[in-house]
Amino acid sequence: MGRMKKLLKSGTAAGAISGALPAAFMLRNIVQLRLREAGAERLEEAGVVRYPDQVREEENPRSMEEVMASIRDIPFNPRPYGGVLSTIIFALPDVIPMILAARSSTSGLLYRYPKPFKRLVVDSEDGTPIQAVMALHPDERPRPALIMVHGLFGSKNIWFSQQVVLSAYYGWGYNVMAIDLRFFGESKKLSDAPGTGGWKEGQDILAAARFMKALPQVTSVAVMGGSYGGASAILASAQCGDNCLDGGVIAFCPYGDTAKQVSFISTMPKLWEPYSSVYPFFMACFQLTKAGKYQGINTFEQFLKGYSAPHYGVSPEELIELSSPALHLDKVKVPTLIINTVDDPVIPVEQGYILQEAGKDNANVDSVILPAGGHCGVVTVDRSWMSKTVRSFYNYWAWI
Repeated sequence: MGRMKKLLKSGTAAGAISGALPAAFMLRNIVQLRLREAGAERLEEAGVVRYPDQVREEENPRSMEEVMASIRDIPFNPRPYGGVLSTIIFALPDVIPMILAARSSTSGLLYRYPKPFKRLVVDSEDGTPIQAVMALHPDERPRPALIMVHGLFGSKNIWFSQQVVLSAYYGWGYNVMAIDLRFFGESKKLSDAPGTGGWKEGQDILAAARFMKALPQVTSVAVMGGSYGGASAILASAQCGDNCLDGGVIAFCPYGDTAKQVSFISTMPKLWEPYSSVYPFFMACFQLTKAGKYQGINTFEQFLKGYSAPHYGVSPEELIELSSPALHLDKVKVPTLIINTVDDPVIPVEQGYILQEAGKDNANVDSVILPAGGHCGVVTVDRSWMSKTVRSFYNYWAWI
């Protein structure tokens, strides 16, 4: 505990758990959301709705090789922030929302979605109820759908998830959905189903995708996930046998070897190690999520092996295997793009290389390892590259 207190007080923690800076970011973002909402409402009232001039014919041949050739031509010019700083800048708007999301009673209180978004519950593949929000364009023209998936201890209401969803809806012309994976956000109000590290969460994503794919105004379904959500998205693509993710999957900063990753995030780092910048925050979220439950379980690794595995009737080894994306990339039949960074302080770049090696023989999978961007913070170091890459990939696969 002494080392924990030192980490909480250290400069490397950068005020991530307490202080005025996260609150200032949060208040600024709330104002921006309301202004954006008002502007979008004016556009809709004026009949200005995003829709492409041309929609690609479904029978036209497409390939990962073709789209990745165009993506690799997009220049990447990152700001020189370093992995820790870019991670902190990216995470600051979500410090308070994630702390609130750790408790069922306060989850979803901040960053509410605007009027077009409707709350709904989707039953996962095993019947577990999943809380979601969805927005469909009122003109009912056939459009692709994008599903956004949060990371560890996140929720559909975190700033980054909401920005992707609002951009896709108002700016790109997509129908959209954001979900709370089981054990997180408002989904934990609906059931006691524990998280698994990606296996069951992949099924949560598939259930959401199949729900949207069945809607008459949805032509294809795409998914974006970051970190834990990115790994879950890869596992969804590996378990998708009915082409329900035909709009493509992008996974930012996912892990490939779950055993190594949960051990890494569950082990207290040295003060000088980059991971010490976020470890106190992760542990605070975990302790809040526990809320007196799971006696004798003090780390996320212990939680997965000692609680989740027996809950789902599998051994700890089976759970880890089922939740390790690298072991399942050979099963992926839908376009899947994996993006990791060299300076990620949370998911070491080794995980990116594991995924790259595991997917190299699958024509449906491609991997990019960027020299900078920290943990899911690529948008903070090069917003242009992030925007162009995401739009290029999804527009290529989704608009059919």
